[in-house]
Amino acid sequence: MDKGTEGAENKAQSVEPEIHGNPRLLAKELGIPDLAGRLLYSRGIFDPDNADKFLYPKLKDLSDPFLLPDIDEGVGRTVEAIQKNENICLYGDYDADGVTSVAILSNFFHHIGINPGIYIPGRYDGYGLNINAVKKLKEQGVSLLICLDCGSSNREEIEQAKSYGIDIIVIDHHEPPKARPAPVALINPKRADSRFPTRELAACGVTFFYVLALRRRLAHMGLLTHPVNLKKELDLVVIGSMGDMVPLVNDNRILVKFGMATMRKSPRTWLKAFHSERILYNGVIDEYALNFVVIPRINAAGRISDARRALDFLVSQDDTDACTLLVELNETNRKRQKIEENILREISGSLANGDFDTRKSIVLYNQSWHLGVVGIVAQKVMEKYGKPAIILTRVGDYLKGSGRGGNGIDLHGTVASLSPFLLKYGGHRFACGIALAEENLKLFIDAFEERIEAPITLPDKKYIVDARAGFEELTMEFMEFMEQLSPFGMGNPRPNLMLFPSALKQNNRMVRISDNNNKIWFGSMQGQCEIPRNGPLGIIVTLTFKELRGEQFIHLNIKDIVSITG
Repeated sequence: MDKGTEGAENKAQSVEPEIHGNPRLLAKELGIPDLAGRLLYSRGIFDPDNADKFLYPKLKDLSDPFLLPDIDEGVGRTVEAIQKNENICLYGDYDADGVTSVAILSNFFHHIGINPGIYIPGRYDGYGLNINAVKKLKEQGVSLLICLDCGSSNREEIEQAKSYGIDIIVIDHHEPPKARPAPVALINPKRADSRFPTRELAACGVTFFYVLALRRRLAHMGLLTHPVNLKKELDLVVIGSMGDMVPLVNDNRILVKFGMATMRKSPRTWLKAFHSERILYNGVIDEYALNFVVIPRINAAGRISDARRALDFLVSQDDTDACTLLVELNETNRKRQKIEENILREISGSLANGDFDTRKSIVLYNQSWHLGVVGIVAQKVMEKYGKPAIILTRVGDYLKGSGRGGNGIDLHGTVASLSPFLLKYGGHRFACGIALAEENLKLFIDAFEERIEAPITLPDKKYIVDARAGFEELTMEFMEFMEQLSPFGMGNPRPNLMLFPSALKQNNRMVRISDNNNKIWFGSMQGQCEIPRNGPLGIIVTLTFKELRGEQFIHLNIKDIVSITG
């Protein structure tokens, strides 16, 4: 327990572990500040070797792609198709992960002189491979279909494709069912028989490893006429991985860290368009810009328009075309935001008038809600009310929607146990998609409620404190360490620090902070919090760099203010 948080009225939790070693000694061995050593301990990193691997990852430390299940079969069949000049088609999902997966593989094929077909279904066509698409692809003479970010649950559709003489390779990361399909290759790290060290890859990550393996095989066979630099594709891995919120540890951390560096050093046409259109705050590409600027615009196309527009944007090599496409994606995102706001307003009214306070889950249906935003709405409902949420709308003769779980809830496992009520389901631990007949809705709601063991309602003060700190420890040297600790996201959140100011003065969201040496700091409120009237104060903050008149300074993002009572 972090002693600096004991007695806080808001009972702010600390994840700083029981210390069985010496974080100060670790910091000394690594040549980093003491506070940095305490933060490494809070992330379960106790020895210099592991710290060095975490802070300074290397591409050569990526796992061997040939540890993925069926990778030999998938690569072998692809090489055969290349040698025979077969009609290859890439079939991707319509979200950021699916679109970037298609972009990565499409770029590689173009580098080696192959021009594959591309098929991205619309949102109302349904998630995954569908029979109508299979029929169209048969008519187009496709002989090898590579499914990206989908396919693990498409047993019937894959059998249909096989009957048409179409071979299928599935490159996916969703939980495969027990009775999984039998394509030529099902490359998925979540398979029970997978030996791949990182289970929680995004599909774009799996695709990148597949391309690594394919490049290695082609080079070994003497079929590469020129080198192909795959580091250029890591910007796409960043978008897909952060869009699917995979934990940024192990292989994911290596891919995303190098991808962020690649974006900053050698921005591709799509990123130059963001700079040209002045959409990025201060022109900076960081985790915030990706999560709140870039990824929503990529996802918006697949949610309410055509995901192919997002793909065209990401692979564009023409500055003018990229800017035109970005303007279009920007407008699509504005429309998505408006639709989403209206649905959330309706839901707030429904929940205020119902008996949802006593329930452990939230399942809501309205036939007028847009299918393209039910997933993001479910996410926001889950975050606001602290309960697993499923949001449904009508698609033709049945109901369809998305769910989001949270800590302690295996959402995919839960809906899988309710399959008798469902026409179709899929997903992973934290998210699911379902389809069901309307007459089964009440039965499903009741059964889902019974399966949820306990609500995941978060405490009023939900900020977990990684370490206490003195203001004198907030130095440029420490901020350099923070840069090495990044990228921040799932599995590696930006550290929450507890500081102890001598005085605070608030002006709207801006806060003037005095430390014990009468030095003045500035911070901004990140949420609704008031300065307590009594007792010494503690502030829970994250740190970022801000720039003013060409000079950088450390800015305190205040997440909570607490009164220390003992």
